[in-house]
Amino acid sequence: MLEFLRHENYLGRNDNMKAPTSVTRESNFQQHETFSQKAKITRKFHSDLSLTSYCRRWAVIVVSTDNSTEAIIKRVLAMQSWCLVIVADQSTPLVDTEETLVQSQQENVGMRRGGQVRRGGGNLEKVFYLSREMQMEWEKVHGSFGKFVRSTPWGHLSRKNVGYLFAIVHGAEYIFDFDDDIHVKLDEHGIPLDILPTERDNPTEMKLENVNVIMQGSNVFNHYPIMGASVNQSWARGFPMEHIDNVYTHGKIAYQMDVPFVSPRKDIGVIQFLVDRHPDVNTMHHDKNHPLPDKMTFQFENAHPVLVPTHAYAPYNSRATIHTKNALWATLLPSTVPGGVSDIWRSYFAQCIFADAGIQLIFSPPKVLRKYSNHTDDGQENFVGKEQDLYKKSGALINFLSQWDSTHDNIPDRMRALWIDLYDQGYIRLEDVHAVEAWLGALSEIGYDFPPLKRRFRNVAVMGQFNYADNPSIVNDVIFWTQKNLERFHTVIAAGPFSKDQMKALADNSINAISNHNDTVIGNTTQEAGYYTPLENLKNTLLYFKNSSKIEGVLYAHDDAILNITQLSNGQYPFPSDSFISNRFFHMRLATSEAKDMKLANKFSYRIFPDGHLEDFLKTASFHSIEDMYHNLPLKQWPVTMSSSCGQGQTELAKDPESAMYREKDGSILFSRFLQSDALFVPTKYADEFARAAELHLKHKIWIECSVNTVVDMVQQRTNATLRYVKLCTNWKPDVRGTKEFIKRCIDRSSKDDSGIHFGFIHPYKLGRHGYMEYDLAYEQLQ
Repeated sequence: MLEFLRHENYLGRNDNMKAPTSVTRESNFQQHETFSQKAKITRKFHSDLSLTSYCRRWAVIVVSTDNSTEAIIKRVLAMQSWCLVIVADQSTPLVDTEETLVQSQQENVGMRRGGQVRRGGGNLEKVFYLSREMQMEWEKVHGSFGKFVRSTPWGHLSRKNVGYLFAIVHGAEYIFDFDDDIHVKLDEHGIPLDILPTERDNPTEMKLENVNVIMQGSNVFNHYPIMGASVNQSWARGFPMEHIDNVYTHGKIAYQMDVPFVSPRKDIGVIQFLVDRHPDVNTMHHDKNHPLPDKMTFQFENAHPVLVPTHAYAPYNSRATIHTKNALWATLLPSTVPGGVSDIWRSYFAQCIFADAGIQLIFSPPKVLRKYSNHTDDGQENFVGKEQDLYKKSGALINFLSQWDSTHDNIPDRMRALWIDLYDQGYIRLEDVHAVEAWLGALSEIGYDFPPLKRRFRNVAVMGQFNYADNPSIVNDVIFWTQKNLERFHTVIAAGPFSKDQMKALADNSINAISNHNDTVIGNTTQEAGYYTPLENLKNTLLYFKNSSKIEGVLYAHDDAILNITQLSNGQYPFPSDSFISNRFFHMRLATSEAKDMKLANKFSYRIFPDGHLEDFLKTASFHSIEDMYHNLPLKQWPVTMSSSCGQGQTELAKDPESAMYREKDGSILFSRFLQSDALFVPTKYADEFARAAELHLKHKIWIECSVNTVVDMVQQRTNATLRYVKLCTNWKPDVRGTKEFIKRCIDRSSKDDSGIHFGFIHPYKLGRHGYMEYDLAYEQLQ
C-alpha cells in the first residue's frame, strides 16, 4: 500500500455512499484495497500483463466522431515507441471501428480489442481498443477503481479519464493526450517528428534542448506572443480576458538552457505542443477587435520550447499534451463543466500543486497541426455559451489558486482539499469532488507512486535589498531575482533606491517593491547606496508583517547573496521562525572561561560609555576616542570604523538618553565592530523591539555594517530571543571575490559532507556580472 494511504489524513469514501449536501474536510475515507500483484490487477481489468513490459509511452484518445479511426491508428503506429489506447464513447462509429479492426489485421497492424489480441506484423499489440463493453465491465470492479469508472460520464471530454487510467495501469511513464483531429507533423522523409527528445526511456538521461527560460512578475502568462503567433494580440483559450491587453503577461527570455526531465529540485511534468492552422483560441477572438484567424500559425523554424515560471499560470489543453510520470495524477479532467472548460480548469488546478511539487510546465513549438473537423463547430453562440466560465472566472480562479494553501504534506491530500475548496468557490460541482476521491483511490489501488512535495515557504517573507539602481538592467534584475525566490517562498519583496519610473515599471510587472530613493548627493551619485536604508527597509517590512496571521519572520538578503535555503531552514517545513539567524561571527558575547574565546571577544566588540570614553570588551584598557581605540586595540582594520557612520555615530548613540535601556551594568553600551550584513532572519514577534533599536541607530546615521549586529544584541537584551548561526562563504581578495571560481570553491566546500562545512549563504555573487543563468545554476547547486 502506498505511503500516502497510511497517512492519517488521507481517507476514502464508502463505495456505496450517497452524495451529501455538503462536503466535509475531515478524514472520512476507508482505506482502499490494494492489489499486491500486477497479474491480479490485469485479471480484474480484463487486460494483459505483456503490455506493461514494453509500453511506457501511451497515446490516449477518445473517438466520438466520424473522424477516421484507421487514420488515427496509422498515425500513432508511425510514431516509434508509442502505444495507443482508443477509448470508445457512446457516439463512436461502430462500423468504422469494425472495419478498422479488420483492415488493421490485413495490413499487419496489431490491435487489441476487449483484451483479445488480433495478431499482425511488426506493430503487433501497439494499439488497444477500449470498447464500451469493456468499460462497462470495469464499472463492476470492486473498490475505487470501479467507482471512478462508474462516475465518469459518457459523451463528455472527461471520458478520456478512463483512457488515462488504462495507460497508468499498463505502466505508462508518459501519456500523450490528443484529439482525433490532431496530426503529428512529418519530416522531409515522411516520418513523424519526435515528440519526446530521445528514444531512451530513462528520464534521468532525457532533456529538452535550448529551452527559453521565461521571467516575469505577473502570475498570469500569455505564451502566444513570445512563441511567434502569426496573429498579433492573440491568446490561448482560457487566458483571462482582463489580461489580454496586458503586455506584462508576455514574459521575457531570461536565458536559454537544456532542461532535464528529472533533477533534484525540479521535474518536467507537462509539455504542451502548440497547434498550427487551427490553434486553440477561445471564441472571443470573433470579437471585431480580435478577429479569429482561419489559419493562425506559430514560429517553428529556429523556435525553442518555453519554460513557464513556477509562480505563473498559463492555460494548457488536452489537444496535444504530454504528461510525464510525476504528473500523471494531474491528467484528471473535471466532468461537471463543459468540455471546453474542463481541460483548462484541469491545467489551472494542476499548476496550483505543481508549484509546491517542483513540477514544471513547458510549451513546445508546433510539432502538430490540426485538420479541422466540422463536428466541433456547433455555432459560435453555442461555443461562447459553453465557454462562459473561461471568460468570467479565469482571472479570479488564478488569483484564488495563487493564494491557496493546505496543511497537507502530500499530493493526494492536497489535491482532494483543493478540489473541495474549488467546489465551495463554485468552479466545479459536487460530483467532481467524489470523482477526485475515487481517482486518488484508484491510483493507489493500481500502485501509482505519487512524487513528494517540495513546498514553498509561506510563513516567511523574503526581502531583497538592492543597494544600487543606476544599472540600465535594474528592473529586469529585480524581476529575475524575485522570480527565483518565488520558487521557494510565497512572499517576496524587493527594496532599493528605485526611482519613480523604476517603481512604476516594477508595479506594472507585479513586483512588490519598496523604495528609499532620495536626491541627496553622495559622491557622484544621488542614491544612498545602501548605507543606512537596508536597516530601515528591514524595520519597515517587519512592522508591516508583525500582525500577520501567516508571516512569522522576514529573511533579509542583499541581491548579491545566494541563500542556501536547505541550510537556513534546517531542512524543515515550515521555516523555523523562533530564532534570529545569521552568520557564525554575529554574536558579540563570546567570552567564556577559555582564554582563546576571551581574546576573540576583544576583537569583535567594545564598550562606549555615556561620557564618550571607550573600553575593550574585557575592560583591560580605556580609550578617549574611537580613533585612539582603533589604533591601539587589535580590532579588524576598517577605516570606516573611525568615521561618523560607525564609531563616531556609536559614540553619539551611547550618549543619547534614549539608549539607557540598553546599557550594561557598568553603564556602557556594548557595540560590535563592523561585520558583513548581507543576510539576516528576524522573527516578526520581535518586530517592535527590533524597530526600537534600529530607529536609534538610524537616528545617528550608523551604517548597517556597524549597526545590525548591535541591534540584534539589543533585542536579545530585552527579550528571550535566541540566535542560530549559519556559516558564510566569502572572500575579500579582489581577484577571487565574486568570481565563478569563488562560487565554485564555496559550493565544493559546502558539498563535502566529511568537511562539516555547510554554508548558509554565499556573498558576493552579482547578477549583473555573471548573468541570470550562472546565478540560477549557482543558486540551485548550493541547495
